[in-house]
Amino acid sequence: MSAETPRTPVGRRAFLLAVSGLVVLPAGAALAGCGPGQDGTAGAAGTPTSAPPAPPAQVALAGDGFTADGPVSPRPVLRATVTDGTLAGITLTGADGAPVAVTTADDGSVTPTDDLDLGTAYTAAATATNADGATTTGQLAFTTVSEDGAVRAKMMPLDGEVVGVGMPVVVIFTTDVPKAERQAVTDAITLDSGGVEGAWRWIGSDRVHWRPREYWPSGTAVRVQVPMTRMQVDGRWGAADRDVSFTVGDSHVSTADTDTHEMTVRVNGEVAKVIPISAGREDSDPAFVTRSGVHLVLEKHEDYLMDGRTVGQDYATQVKWATRIANSGEFVHGAPWSVPSQGKRNVSHGCLNASDADAKWFYGIAQRGDVVDVTGTDRKMELTNGLGDWVLSWDQWTAPQT
Repeated sequence: MSAETPRTPVGRRAFLLAVSGLVVLPAGAALAGCGPGQDGTAGAAGTPTSAPPAPPAQVALAGDGFTADGPVSPRPVLRATVTDGTLAGITLTGADGAPVAVTTADDGSVTPTDDLDLGTAYTAAATATNADGATTTGQLAFTTVSEDGAVRAKMMPLDGEVVGVGMPVVVIFTTDVPKAERQAVTDAITLDSGGVEGAWRWIGSDRVHWRPREYWPSGTAVRVQVPMTRMQVDGRWGAADRDVSFTVGDSHVSTADTDTHEMTVRVNGEVAKVIPISAGREDSDPAFVTRSGVHLVLEKHEDYLMDGRTVGQDYATQVKWATRIANSGEFVHGAPWSVPSQGKRNVSHGCLNASDADAKWFYGIAQRGDVVDVTGTDRKMELTNGLGDWVLSWDQWTAPQT
Protein backbone atom coordinates (compact mmCIF):
# COMPACT_ATOMS: atom_id res chain seq x y z
CA MET A 1 0.00 0.00 0.00
CA SER A 2 1.55 3.25 -1.18
CA ALA A 3 2.03 6.20 1.12
CA GLU A 4 -0.49 9.05 0.80
CA THR A 5 0.90 12.39 -0.32
CA PRO A 6 0.55 14.92 2.53
CA ARG A 7 -1.72 17.89 1.89
CA THR A 8 -0.73 21.45 2.41
CA PRO A 9 -3.21 23.02 4.77
CA VAL A 10 -5.23 26.08 3.58
CA GLY A 11 -6.18 28.59 6.22
CA ARG A 12 -9.51 30.43 6.46
CA ARG A 13 -8.02 33.74 5.29
CA ALA A 14 -6.53 32.18 2.18
CA PHE A 15 -9.89 30.63 1.37
CA LEU A 16 -11.80 33.84 1.60
CA LEU A 17 -9.31 35.67 -0.60
CA ALA A 18 -9.56 32.97 -3.22
CA VAL A 19 -13.33 33.22 -3.29
CA SER A 20 -13.11 36.89 -3.76
CA GLY A 21 -10.86 36.48 -6.78
CA LEU A 22 -7.49 36.87 -5.09
CA VAL A 23 -5.19 33.86 -4.71
CA VAL A 24 -2.48 33.70 -2.14
CA LEU A 25 0.21 31.18 -2.94
CA PRO A 26 2.66 29.55 -0.59
CA ALA A 27 6.18 30.83 -0.93
CA GLY A 28 7.96 29.32 -3.94
CA ALA A 29 4.81 27.78 -5.44
CA ALA A 30 3.93 28.24 -9.12
CA LEU A 31 0.50 28.60 -10.64
CA ALA A 32 -0.09 26.75 -13.91
CA GLY A 33 -1.28 28.91 -16.77
CA CYS A 34 -4.85 28.49 -17.90
CA GLY A 35 -4.43 30.03 -21.34
CA PRO A 36 -3.08 28.52 -24.51
CA GLY A 37 0.50 28.69 -23.37
CA GLN A 38 1.73 25.54 -21.72
CA ASP A 39 5.14 26.81 -20.80
CA GLY A 40 4.14 28.43 -17.54
CA THR A 41 3.80 31.97 -18.89
CA ALA A 42 0.72 33.97 -17.96
CA GLY A 43 -1.97 34.10 -20.65
CA ALA A 44 -4.28 36.62 -18.96
CA ALA A 45 -3.85 40.40 -18.91
CA GLY A 46 -2.18 41.88 -15.87
CA THR A 47 -4.00 44.02 -13.34
CA PRO A 48 -4.97 47.39 -15.07
CA THR A 49 -3.38 50.58 -13.71
CA SER A 50 -4.94 54.20 -13.74
CA ALA A 51 -3.01 57.34 -14.93
CA PRO A 52 -2.69 60.03 -12.24
CA PRO A 53 -5.17 62.93 -12.60
CA ALA A 54 -3.99 66.04 -14.45
CA PRO A 55 -3.12 68.98 -12.22
CA PRO A 56 -5.85 71.61 -12.03
CA ALA A 57 -5.50 74.67 -14.24
CA GLN A 58 -4.35 77.83 -12.52
CA VAL A 59 -5.82 81.12 -13.84
CA ALA A 60 -5.14 84.71 -12.83
CA LEU A 61 -6.74 87.91 -14.13
CA ALA A 62 -5.19 91.37 -14.42
CA GLY A 63 -6.03 94.63 -16.15
CA ASP A 64 -3.61 96.70 -18.22
CA GLY A 65 -2.84 99.97 -16.49
CA PHE A 66 -4.82 99.30 -13.32
CA THR A 67 -3.92 101.46 -10.33
CA ALA A 68 -4.99 101.35 -6.70
CA ASP A 69 -7.98 103.48 -7.70
CA GLY A 70 -9.04 101.18 -10.54
CA PRO A 71 -8.42 101.11 -14.28
CA VAL A 72 -7.04 104.19 -16.02
CA SER A 73 -9.35 103.68 -18.97
CA PRO A 74 -13.13 103.26 -19.24
CA ARG A 75 -12.34 100.47 -21.69
CA PRO A 76 -9.67 98.53 -19.79
CA VAL A 77 -7.91 95.56 -21.37
CA LEU A 78 -8.43 92.44 -19.22
CA ARG A 79 -5.87 89.64 -19.57
CA ALA A 80 -5.72 86.10 -18.15
CA THR A 81 -2.58 84.11 -17.34
CA VAL A 82 -3.15 80.32 -17.36
CA THR A 83 -0.86 77.57 -16.02
CA ASP A 84 -1.51 73.84 -16.61
CA GLY A 85 -4.48 74.53 -18.80
CA THR A 86 -6.08 76.40 -21.68
CA LEU A 87 -8.06 79.63 -21.46
CA ALA A 88 -11.72 79.10 -22.36
CA GLY A 89 -12.77 82.74 -22.19
CA ILE A 90 -13.20 85.93 -20.16
CA THR A 91 -16.54 87.46 -19.22
CA LEU A 92 -17.43 90.78 -17.62
CA THR A 93 -20.50 91.53 -15.52
CA GLY A 94 -21.87 94.58 -13.76
CA ALA A 95 -22.77 94.88 -10.09
CA ASP A 96 -26.27 93.59 -10.93
CA GLY A 97 -24.85 90.49 -12.58
CA ALA A 98 -25.83 91.61 -16.08
CA PRO A 99 -23.26 90.73 -18.74
CA VAL A 100 -21.21 93.52 -20.28
CA ALA A 101 -20.44 93.23 -24.00
CA VAL A 102 -16.74 92.71 -24.68
CA THR A 103 -14.51 92.41 -27.72
CA THR A 104 -12.03 89.51 -27.68
CA ALA A 105 -8.54 89.90 -29.16
CA ASP A 106 -6.47 87.16 -30.78
CA ASP A 107 -4.51 86.64 -27.56
CA GLY A 108 -7.71 86.03 -25.59
CA SER A 109 -7.72 89.39 -23.82
CA VAL A 110 -11.01 91.31 -23.80
CA THR A 111 -12.01 94.96 -23.87
CA PRO A 112 -15.46 96.39 -23.09
CA THR A 113 -17.23 97.23 -26.33
CA ASP A 114 -18.56 100.48 -24.85
CA ASP A 115 -17.23 102.78 -22.13
CA LEU A 116 -17.79 101.49 -18.61
CA ASP A 117 -19.82 103.67 -16.29
CA LEU A 118 -17.87 105.83 -13.87
CA GLY A 119 -17.96 104.98 -10.17
CA THR A 120 -19.40 101.51 -10.86
CA ALA A 121 -18.38 98.01 -9.67
CA TYR A 122 -17.60 95.26 -12.19
CA THR A 123 -16.35 91.67 -12.03
CA ALA A 124 -14.28 89.93 -14.67
CA ALA A 125 -14.13 86.12 -14.70
CA ALA A 126 -11.70 83.93 -16.66
CA THR A 127 -12.33 80.19 -17.14
CA ALA A 128 -9.61 77.67 -18.02
CA THR A 129 -9.65 73.87 -18.54
CA ASN A 130 -6.93 71.36 -17.69
CA ALA A 131 -5.95 68.24 -19.66
CA ASP A 132 -8.83 66.27 -18.14
CA GLY A 133 -11.39 68.91 -19.08
CA ALA A 134 -11.87 70.11 -15.52
CA THR A 135 -12.55 73.83 -15.28
CA THR A 136 -11.12 76.50 -13.01
CA THR A 137 -12.37 80.09 -12.76
CA GLY A 138 -10.47 83.16 -11.60
CA GLN A 139 -12.10 86.51 -10.84
CA LEU A 140 -11.06 90.16 -10.72
CA ALA A 141 -13.39 92.65 -9.05
CA PHE A 142 -12.81 96.36 -9.59
CA THR A 143 -14.59 99.70 -9.40
CA THR A 144 -14.16 102.40 -12.00
CA VAL A 145 -13.08 105.82 -10.82
CA SER A 146 -15.64 108.47 -9.99
CA GLU A 147 -16.54 111.37 -12.26
CA ASP A 148 -14.22 113.60 -10.25
CA GLY A 149 -11.30 111.30 -10.98
CA ALA A 150 -11.77 111.23 -14.75
CA VAL A 151 -10.01 113.44 -17.30
CA ARG A 152 -12.06 114.76 -20.21
CA ALA A 153 -11.37 116.93 -23.21
CA LYS A 154 -13.30 119.88 -24.60
CA MET A 155 -12.75 120.89 -28.20
CA MET A 156 -13.00 123.73 -30.65
CA PRO A 157 -14.36 123.78 -33.31
CA LEU A 158 -17.53 121.89 -32.59
CA ASP A 159 -18.56 118.88 -34.64
CA GLY A 160 -20.17 120.02 -37.88
CA GLU A 161 -19.17 123.66 -37.42
CA VAL A 162 -18.20 125.91 -40.34
CA VAL A 163 -15.30 128.12 -39.29
CA GLY A 164 -13.10 130.93 -40.53
CA VAL A 165 -9.72 130.54 -42.18
CA GLY A 166 -7.81 131.45 -39.03
CA MET A 167 -9.46 128.92 -36.73
CA PRO A 168 -7.07 126.64 -34.81
CA VAL A 169 -7.93 123.21 -33.47
CA VAL A 170 -8.13 123.51 -29.67
CA VAL A 171 -8.14 120.65 -27.17
CA ILE A 172 -8.69 121.67 -23.54
CA PHE A 173 -8.21 119.07 -20.82
CA THR A 174 -9.97 119.14 -17.47
CA THR A 175 -6.64 118.80 -15.67
CA ASP A 176 -3.11 120.05 -16.20
CA VAL A 177 -0.97 117.84 -18.43
CA PRO A 178 2.57 117.29 -17.08
CA LYS A 179 5.29 118.46 -19.45
CA ALA A 180 6.75 114.97 -19.68
CA GLU A 181 3.42 113.64 -21.05
CA ARG A 182 2.53 116.36 -23.54
CA GLN A 183 4.31 114.88 -26.55
CA ALA A 184 2.62 111.52 -25.99
CA VAL A 185 -0.75 113.28 -25.77
CA THR A 186 -0.36 115.08 -29.10
CA ASP A 187 1.09 111.93 -30.70
CA ALA A 188 -2.09 110.08 -29.70
CA ILE A 189 -4.37 112.61 -31.42
CA THR A 190 -5.26 111.92 -35.05
CA LEU A 191 -5.74 115.05 -37.16
CA ASP A 192 -6.68 114.81 -40.83
CA SER A 193 -6.05 118.32 -42.15
CA GLY A 194 -6.69 117.57 -45.79
CA GLY A 195 -2.97 117.92 -46.51
CA VAL A 196 -2.65 121.39 -44.95
CA GLU A 197 0.64 121.88 -43.09
CA GLY A 198 0.36 122.73 -39.42
CA ALA A 199 1.67 121.97 -35.94
CA TRP A 200 0.65 121.59 -32.31
CA ARG A 201 1.66 124.06 -29.61
CA TRP A 202 0.79 124.00 -25.91
CA ILE A 203 -0.91 127.19 -24.77
CA GLY A 204 -0.66 126.79 -21.01
CA SER A 205 -0.64 123.52 -19.13
CA ASP A 206 -4.18 122.32 -19.87
CA ARG A 207 -4.65 123.09 -23.57
CA VAL A 208 -2.99 122.46 -26.89
CA HIS A 209 -3.66 124.19 -30.23
CA TRP A 210 -3.02 122.99 -33.79
CA ARG A 211 -2.58 125.88 -36.19
CA PRO A 212 -1.99 125.74 -39.95
CA ARG A 213 1.16 127.39 -41.22
CA GLU A 214 -0.93 129.74 -43.35
CA TYR A 215 -4.63 130.50 -43.19
CA TRP A 216 -6.79 127.52 -44.11
CA PRO A 217 -7.91 127.21 -47.73
CA SER A 218 -11.69 127.66 -47.92
CA GLY A 219 -13.56 124.40 -48.23
CA THR A 220 -11.03 122.29 -46.32
CA ALA A 221 -12.64 119.39 -44.44
CA VAL A 222 -10.92 118.51 -41.18
CA ARG A 223 -11.36 115.60 -38.77
CA VAL A 224 -9.84 115.39 -35.28
CA GLN A 225 -9.94 112.30 -33.05
CA VAL A 226 -8.85 112.44 -29.41
CA PRO A 227 -8.73 108.88 -27.97
CA MET A 228 -9.25 109.77 -24.31
CA THR A 229 -10.13 106.18 -23.42
CA ARG A 230 -6.67 105.10 -24.54
CA MET A 231 -4.91 108.03 -22.93
CA GLN A 232 -3.46 108.51 -19.47
CA VAL A 233 -3.04 112.04 -18.12
CA ASP A 234 -1.04 112.44 -14.93
CA GLY A 235 -2.01 108.91 -13.90
CA ARG A 236 -5.71 109.63 -14.24
CA TRP A 237 -8.41 107.99 -16.32
CA GLY A 238 -9.13 109.53 -19.70
CA ALA A 239 -12.87 109.32 -20.33
CA ALA A 240 -15.00 109.77 -23.46
CA ASP A 241 -13.26 109.77 -26.82
CA ARG A 242 -13.76 112.88 -28.95
CA ASP A 243 -14.31 112.77 -32.70
CA VAL A 244 -14.93 116.12 -34.38
CA SER A 245 -15.28 117.04 -38.04
CA PHE A 246 -15.56 120.62 -39.28
CA THR A 247 -15.32 122.60 -42.51
CA VAL A 248 -13.53 125.82 -43.33
CA GLY A 249 -15.97 128.31 -44.81
CA ASP A 250 -15.48 131.39 -46.99
CA SER A 251 -12.39 133.43 -46.31
CA HIS A 252 -13.24 136.53 -44.26
CA VAL A 253 -10.10 138.57 -43.56
CA SER A 254 -10.55 142.09 -42.18
CA THR A 255 -7.87 144.71 -41.63
CA ALA A 256 -8.74 147.40 -39.10
CA ASP A 257 -6.40 150.41 -39.30
CA THR A 258 -6.64 152.62 -36.22
CA ASP A 259 -4.72 155.38 -38.01
CA THR A 260 -7.04 155.65 -41.01
CA HIS A 261 -10.08 154.66 -38.92
CA GLU A 262 -11.27 152.13 -41.50
CA MET A 263 -11.81 148.38 -41.50
CA THR A 264 -11.46 146.72 -44.90
CA VAL A 265 -13.31 143.41 -45.13
CA ARG A 266 -12.21 140.94 -47.80
CA VAL A 267 -14.34 137.94 -48.70
CA ASN A 268 -12.46 135.22 -50.57
CA GLY A 269 -9.73 137.73 -51.34
CA GLU A 270 -11.96 140.46 -52.74
CA VAL A 271 -12.84 143.70 -50.95
CA ALA A 272 -16.47 143.33 -49.87
CA LYS A 273 -16.84 146.43 -47.69
CA VAL A 274 -14.85 149.28 -46.18
CA ILE A 275 -16.34 150.20 -42.81
CA PRO A 276 -15.64 153.51 -41.01
CA ILE A 277 -14.62 152.70 -37.43
CA SER A 278 -13.61 154.35 -34.21
CA ALA A 279 -11.08 152.37 -32.16
CA GLY A 280 -9.96 152.76 -28.56
CA ARG A 281 -8.98 156.25 -27.59
CA GLU A 282 -5.31 156.83 -26.92
CA ASP A 283 -5.38 160.13 -25.06
CA SER A 284 -6.48 158.96 -21.60
CA ASP A 285 -6.44 155.55 -19.94
CA PRO A 286 -3.96 153.18 -21.67
CA ALA A 287 -6.38 150.33 -20.89
CA PHE A 288 -8.65 151.76 -23.61
CA VAL A 289 -6.06 151.34 -26.40
CA THR A 290 -7.10 148.68 -28.94
CA ARG A 291 -4.58 145.87 -29.27
CA SER A 292 -2.70 145.51 -32.55
CA GLY A 293 -2.28 142.07 -34.06
CA VAL A 294 -4.35 139.28 -35.50
CA HIS A 295 -7.59 138.71 -33.62
CA LEU A 296 -10.05 135.93 -34.40
CA VAL A 297 -13.82 136.06 -34.14
CA LEU A 298 -14.82 134.18 -30.98
CA GLU A 299 -18.59 134.65 -30.62
CA LYS A 300 -21.37 137.06 -31.52
CA HIS A 301 -24.46 138.51 -29.85
CA GLU A 302 -27.36 140.39 -31.37
CA ASP A 303 -27.68 142.32 -28.07
CA TYR A 304 -24.91 142.65 -25.53
CA LEU A 305 -24.21 144.67 -22.38
CA MET A 306 -20.79 146.29 -22.52
CA ASP A 307 -20.15 146.38 -18.78
CA GLY A 308 -16.93 148.22 -17.99
CA ARG A 309 -17.50 147.62 -14.31
CA THR A 310 -16.16 144.08 -14.76
CA VAL A 311 -12.73 145.55 -15.58
CA GLY A 312 -12.81 148.47 -13.15
CA GLN A 313 -14.37 151.06 -15.50
CA ASP A 314 -17.40 153.19 -14.77
CA TYR A 315 -19.70 152.46 -17.69
CA ALA A 316 -22.35 149.95 -18.80
CA THR A 317 -23.83 150.28 -22.28
CA GLN A 318 -26.23 148.02 -24.18
CA VAL A 319 -25.15 147.56 -27.80
CA LYS A 320 -26.39 145.82 -30.93
CA TRP A 321 -24.61 143.39 -33.28
CA ALA A 322 -21.61 142.64 -31.06
CA THR A 323 -18.95 140.34 -32.51
CA ARG A 324 -16.27 139.44 -29.95
CA ILE A 325 -12.66 139.30 -31.15
CA ALA A 326 -10.77 139.06 -27.81
CA ASN A 327 -11.51 137.68 -24.37
CA SER A 328 -10.43 140.99 -22.83
CA GLY A 329 -13.59 142.64 -24.17
CA GLU A 330 -12.73 143.88 -27.66
CA PHE A 331 -15.69 143.64 -30.05
CA VAL A 332 -16.83 144.95 -33.39
CA HIS A 333 -20.22 146.38 -32.49
CA GLY A 334 -22.82 148.97 -33.31
CA ALA A 335 -22.25 152.36 -31.66
CA PRO A 336 -24.73 154.93 -32.95
CA TRP A 337 -23.46 157.53 -30.42
CA SER A 338 -20.00 157.57 -32.05
CA VAL A 339 -21.05 157.73 -35.71
CA PRO A 340 -19.74 161.33 -36.05
CA SER A 341 -16.28 160.08 -34.97
CA GLN A 342 -16.26 156.90 -37.04
CA GLY A 343 -13.77 157.25 -39.86
CA LYS A 344 -12.21 160.32 -38.17
CA ARG A 345 -10.95 159.66 -34.63
CA ASN A 346 -10.67 157.00 -31.94
CA VAL A 347 -13.09 157.51 -29.04
CA SER A 348 -14.06 154.00 -27.84
CA HIS A 349 -13.06 152.04 -24.75
CA GLY A 350 -11.08 149.63 -26.94
CA CYS A 351 -13.72 148.15 -29.22
CA LEU A 352 -14.08 148.79 -32.93
CA ASN A 353 -17.18 151.00 -33.12
CA ALA A 354 -19.23 150.97 -36.30
CA SER A 355 -22.70 152.12 -37.29
CA ASP A 356 -25.51 149.74 -36.44
CA ALA A 357 -25.99 149.02 -40.16
CA ASP A 358 -22.31 148.18 -40.75
CA ALA A 359 -22.06 146.22 -37.50
CA LYS A 360 -25.12 144.20 -38.49
CA TRP A 361 -23.63 143.42 -41.90
CA PHE A 362 -20.37 142.28 -40.31
CA TYR A 363 -22.27 140.26 -37.70
CA GLY A 364 -24.21 138.58 -40.48
CA ILE A 365 -21.15 137.15 -42.24
CA ALA A 366 -19.00 136.51 -39.16
CA GLN A 367 -18.04 132.94 -38.31
CA ARG A 368 -15.80 131.73 -35.52
CA GLY A 369 -12.19 131.87 -36.64
CA ASP A 370 -12.59 134.80 -39.06
CA VAL A 371 -9.54 137.08 -39.08
CA VAL A 372 -9.57 140.68 -37.81
CA ASP A 373 -6.05 142.09 -38.07
CA VAL A 374 -5.72 145.36 -36.16
CA THR A 375 -2.87 147.74 -36.98
CA GLY A 376 -1.74 151.17 -35.82
CA THR A 377 -1.23 150.93 -32.05
CA ASP A 378 1.70 150.06 -29.80
CA ARG A 379 -0.36 147.75 -27.62
CA LYS A 380 0.10 144.16 -28.75
CA MET A 381 -2.48 141.39 -28.93
CA GLU A 382 -1.61 138.58 -26.50
CA LEU A 383 -1.30 134.91 -27.43
CA THR A 384 -3.70 133.84 -24.68
CA ASN A 385 -6.28 136.62 -25.15
CA GLY A 386 -8.93 134.45 -26.74
CA LEU A 387 -7.40 132.93 -29.87
CA GLY A 388 -4.21 134.90 -30.38
CA ASP A 389 -2.45 132.07 -32.20
CA TRP A 390 -1.48 134.22 -35.17
CA VAL A 391 0.53 136.74 -33.16
CA LEU A 392 3.37 134.21 -33.40
CA SER A 393 5.33 133.69 -36.59
CA TRP A 394 5.57 130.13 -37.90
CA ASP A 395 9.14 129.84 -36.56
CA GLN A 396 7.94 131.00 -33.15
CA TRP A 397 4.96 128.66 -33.26
CA THR A 398 7.11 125.60 -33.99
CA ALA A 399 10.02 126.51 -31.70
CA PRO A 400 10.72 123.90 -28.99
CA GLN A 401 8.86 124.51 -25.75
CA THR A 402 10.56 124.18 -22.41
